[in-house]
Amino acid sequence: MPLLRAKISGLIQMYVKTICPVCRNPAFHQIALLLETSSQDPDSAAKYAMENIEVRESVAAEDFVRDVLCTIREYLHDGITTRELCRILKKYYGIATSCCCDLVQRIKIELDMYSPDRRHLYFVSP
Repeated sequence: MPLLRAKISGLIQMYVKTICPVCRNPAFHQIALLLETSSQDPDSAAKYAMENIEVRESVAAEDFVRDVLCTIREYLHDGITTRELCRILKKYYGIATSCCCDLVQRIKIELDMYSPDRRHLYFVSP
Protein backbone atom coordinates (compact mmCIF):
# COMPACT_ATOMS: atom_id res chain seq x y z
CA MET A 1 0.00 0.00 0.00
CA PRO A 2 2.91 2.50 0.25
CA LEU A 3 2.72 5.14 -2.47
CA LEU A 4 5.16 7.28 -4.40
CA ARG A 5 6.46 10.27 -2.49
CA ALA A 6 4.94 13.56 -3.50
CA LYS A 7 7.04 15.89 -5.63
CA ILE A 8 6.57 19.60 -6.16
CA SER A 9 6.42 18.97 -9.88
CA GLY A 10 5.32 15.70 -11.42
CA LEU A 11 3.05 12.91 -10.21
CA ILE A 12 1.54 13.20 -6.73
CA GLN A 13 -0.53 10.36 -5.27
CA MET A 14 -2.56 10.47 -2.07
CA TYR A 15 -5.68 9.15 -0.39
CA VAL A 16 -8.48 11.60 0.34
CA LYS A 17 -11.60 10.98 2.41
CA THR A 18 -15.07 11.73 1.03
CA ILE A 19 -18.68 11.04 1.92
CA CYS A 20 -20.82 9.15 -0.59
CA PRO A 21 -23.72 11.41 -1.61
CA VAL A 22 -26.05 8.41 -2.02
CA CYS A 23 -25.47 6.25 1.07
CA ARG A 24 -23.69 8.90 3.23
CA ASN A 25 -20.91 6.43 4.16
CA PRO A 26 -17.29 7.60 4.27
CA ALA A 27 -14.85 6.30 1.66
CA PHE A 28 -11.21 6.84 0.73
CA HIS A 29 -10.12 7.54 -2.83
CA GLN A 30 -6.59 7.29 -4.16
CA ILE A 31 -6.07 10.21 -6.49
CA ALA A 32 -3.16 10.98 -8.76
CA LEU A 33 -2.36 14.57 -9.72
CA LEU A 34 -0.01 15.60 -12.49
CA LEU A 35 1.54 19.01 -11.80
CA GLU A 36 3.67 21.06 -14.14
CA THR A 37 5.92 23.86 -12.87
CA SER A 38 6.82 26.94 -14.85
CA SER A 39 9.26 29.63 -13.73
CA GLN A 40 11.02 32.38 -15.64
CA ASP A 41 14.10 32.48 -13.40
CA PRO A 42 15.24 30.95 -10.08
CA ASP A 43 14.48 34.16 -8.13
CA SER A 44 10.83 34.45 -9.17
CA ALA A 45 7.87 32.54 -7.79
CA ALA A 46 6.95 29.38 -9.65
CA LYS A 47 3.55 28.78 -11.21
CA TYR A 48 1.91 25.37 -10.92
CA ALA A 49 -0.58 24.00 -13.42
CA MET A 50 -2.65 20.91 -12.72
CA GLU A 51 -2.49 18.88 -15.91
CA ASN A 52 -4.50 15.81 -14.93
CA ILE A 53 -6.46 14.39 -11.99
CA GLU A 54 -7.28 10.69 -11.90
CA VAL A 55 -9.12 8.60 -9.30
CA ARG A 56 -7.16 5.35 -9.17
CA GLU A 57 -8.94 3.44 -6.41
CA SER A 58 -11.96 3.78 -4.13
CA VAL A 59 -12.14 1.90 -0.83
CA ALA A 60 -14.78 1.84 1.89
CA ALA A 61 -13.52 3.61 5.01
CA GLU A 62 -13.79 0.48 7.17
CA ASP A 63 -11.73 -1.59 4.71
CA PHE A 64 -9.14 1.16 4.39
CA VAL A 65 -8.74 1.53 8.16
CA ARG A 66 -8.49 -2.26 8.56
CA ASP A 67 -5.71 -2.42 5.95
CA VAL A 68 -3.77 0.36 7.69
CA LEU A 69 -4.23 -1.25 11.11
CA CYS A 70 -2.89 -4.59 9.83
CA THR A 71 0.41 -3.09 8.71
CA ILE A 72 1.08 -0.01 10.84
CA ARG A 73 1.95 -1.83 14.07
CA GLU A 74 5.59 -2.27 12.96
CA TYR A 75 6.01 1.54 12.95
CA LEU A 76 4.43 2.10 16.39
CA HIS A 77 6.17 2.17 19.76
CA ASP A 78 5.36 3.43 23.25
CA GLY A 79 5.71 7.19 23.39
CA ILE A 80 5.33 7.86 19.66
CA THR A 81 4.09 11.40 19.08
CA THR A 82 0.90 12.08 17.17
CA ARG A 83 2.95 14.28 14.84
CA GLU A 84 5.28 11.35 14.06
CA LEU A 85 2.29 9.05 13.49
CA CYS A 86 0.81 11.56 11.04
CA ARG A 87 4.17 11.72 9.25
CA ILE A 88 4.17 7.91 8.94
CA LEU A 89 0.60 7.91 7.61
CA LYS A 90 1.53 10.50 4.98
CA LYS A 91 4.88 8.96 4.02
CA TYR A 92 4.06 5.25 3.87
CA TYR A 93 0.32 5.25 3.18
CA GLY A 94 -0.12 8.43 1.15
CA ILE A 95 -2.87 9.75 3.42
CA ALA A 96 -3.71 13.44 3.03
CA THR A 97 -3.01 15.64 6.05
CA SER A 98 -6.70 16.46 6.49
CA CYS A 99 -7.48 12.75 7.09
CA CYS A 100 -4.73 12.06 9.64
CA CYS A 101 -6.54 13.24 12.79
CA ASP A 102 -9.51 10.92 12.24
CA LEU A 103 -7.23 8.00 11.48
CA VAL A 104 -5.06 8.62 14.56
CA GLN A 105 -8.20 8.46 16.71
CA ARG A 106 -9.20 5.15 15.10
CA ILE A 107 -5.70 3.74 15.64
CA LYS A 108 -5.82 4.73 19.31
CA ILE A 109 -9.15 2.97 19.79
CA GLU A 110 -8.45 -0.16 17.74
CA LEU A 111 -4.93 -0.77 19.10
CA ASP A 112 -5.76 0.05 22.74
CA MET A 113 -3.60 3.13 22.99
CA TYR A 114 -4.02 6.21 25.16
CA SER A 115 -2.61 9.73 25.17
CA PRO A 116 -2.37 11.32 28.63
CA ASP A 117 -0.83 14.56 27.34
CA ARG A 118 -2.57 14.59 23.92
CA ARG A 119 0.86 14.46 22.31
CA HIS A 120 2.35 11.01 22.94
CA LEU A 121 0.67 7.63 22.42
CA TYR A 122 1.17 4.63 24.70
CA PHE A 123 -0.11 1.05 24.56
CA VAL A 124 -2.42 -0.01 27.39
CA SER A 125 -0.67 -2.73 29.42
CA PRO A 126 -2.74 -5.92 29.84
